[in-house]
Amino acid sequence: MEYPKSYKIFIDKRWSLEDLYKFPRAYEQVYFAFEAVLPSPDEVTDERIERAFRAFPWQGGYSAVSFYNQLKYATPPKRRPLIQKMQYASPGYIELLLNLPLAVQIAGVVGSVAASIGACNKTYNAIHTDLQKRKLLRMDVEKKKIELTKEQLKLVTFANGEMAKILDLPSTKAILERTNDPLISLKILLSIYRRIRTLSEYKIKGKAELPEIIEFDE
Repeated sequence: MEYPKSYKIFIDKRWSLEDLYKFPRAYEQVYFAFEAVLPSPDEVTDERIERAFRAFPWQGGYSAVSFYNQLKYATPPKRRPLIQKMQYASPGYIELLLNLPLAVQIAGVVGSVAASIGACNKTYNAIHTDLQKRKLLRMDVEKKKIELTKEQLKLVTFANGEMAKILDLPSTKAILERTNDPLISLKILLSIYRRIRTLSEYKIKGKAELPEIIEFDE
């Protein structure tokens, strides 16, 4: 795959300055998360990405912010999304240079979540509530050297599978290989979902459309 290719995100209706921050940030973070489970171009990049998946305790928002920032800088510059053009109108667009097949994959996930947002949120909320009740959201497994009980591991493994389905990942194997920890893998999947949900809300409101069908060059 040669990088980059052009991809247009169509925008409509009234956008605020907050929208111009919120939407691109969520898109960029989702892009880097999906990019990170693809084969790395070299060993140095692979080590940097793996470090990002294992560096944080995932006990709160700080870990998520740091995780995505580290993923961004672990990704080679030529593989990062770059704005080529922007036009604010009704409709307008944001034209990016990026990994086109990956952009189409993300668009498909956003479209799927937007079409079943109620069911997706129900699954997410059930998992989040269960983790909260069991005090697993604030658990730093690595730092405290706490091992999951069989019951907790069963719950986490099932939840990982459920979130992988929503995010249209073939399995949780790729992320688990990066984290080497099922609980942290789940927290990352939940974090990715929250950002996908943000993008889906823009689609539902008619403020952003991510094309799912693109004519690829031969």
